[in-house]
Amino acid sequence: MKKVALVSLGVALLAGCATQQVGWEQDNQAVIAESTVTLKSNLWLNKMPTIGEVQDNTLHGALYLESDSTLPAELDVENISIQQGDETWVIDGDLLEMRTHSPNQWEVVFVWQFPVDPNQPVNVALLLNNNDKVEWLVENNVQIDTVY
Repeated sequence: MKKVALVSLGVALLAGCATQQVGWEQDNQAVIAESTVTLKSNLWLNKMPTIGEVQDNTLHGALYLESDSTLPAELDVENISIQQGDETWVIDGDLLEMRTHSPNQWEVVFVWQFPVDPNQPVNVALLLNNNDKVEWLVENNVQIDTVY
């Protein structure tokens, strides 16, 4: 049963990848509903010792959307793409947690297993949808921290 679920999840992630090509040439700012929105990415591997659990390459992410004015309520995060070398991984929006810190600052949180090299930076792309108008925010060369 677990294998079927994993295969289904993999197919869903690849299907999401096929529908929207990442614009890796974009930068970390875009104008959405007359507001300038900026992406700031924090990524880390948690290597804190735990009893009875195996340490793995679970990547934690906190991506901050900050705006010079109120972020539109209709704004939706479609997915996150993470690129390292020739590999690209996609996390669908349904698997992301949104946190609102203020009307001008939102946080997109994820925890996911990727075979990333923590010694190499990654590129992070966030696909936003505001009333069917899509925008990419891309932050390049994001370092992966390690928490002990």
